[in-house]
Amino acid sequence: MERILDIHTHRPAPQPEALVCVSPADFNPVEGQFYSVGIHPWETHGEISAETWEMFEKACRHPQVLAIGECGIDKMKGGPLFLQMQTMKRQIDLSERLRKPLVIHNVHAQDIIIGLKKDLKPKQRWMVHGFRGKPTVAKMLTDAGIWLSFGPILNDASVAVVPENLLLAETDDSGTDIGSVITKLSVLQGKDLTATIAHNSSAFLTPAD
Repeated sequence: MERILDIHTHRPAPQPEALVCVSPADFNPVEGQFYSVGIHPWETHGEISAETWEMFEKACRHPQVLAIGECGIDKMKGGPLFLQMQTMKRQIDLSERLRKPLVIHNVHAQDIIIGLKKDLKPKQRWMVHGFRGKPTVAKMLTDAGIWLSFGPILNDASVAVVPENLLLAETDDSGTDIGSVITKLSVLQGKDLTATIAHNSSAFLTPAD
């Protein structure tokens, strides 16, 4: 596997140092590229069709798909909460069955996400992507064993409270390059984090026992 520095991007392949996140319908793997595939909470304004679930599971079984997601809970733009939770739980189940980590979209739902983790006791790793929240929320999530990925827009104070082994970096849908994101994180932590981010990305993507 190529060195992964950007754990979550929506930029089209090829992105050799990134995990490209796509929907099941958009999964069309480019040779040598690694992906995450998920059903976003914004897609939960109606029931997810059986065809979509079938397409999703088939894509997630592909060897170039290293993670499930992004899935999650969005209290601002998502569909009915019960549908969001139902959709997320089904993706958690596949994450466990395929032994692939989970990439999570969280908007004002950290209590629900932490509660699901405590209730379901997943073995695979969970990561909240694009974290912009306060240090208190960052600590809640990392205390629950959830990794945090930071993009170009972040809360400087939150970076300081994240354990170094749970810290990841991403570009998401921005025009910023991953090197700039890692430089910003490095300045906030007072040391070059490039090797740390690469190591953490590899650890996050390694199937848990």
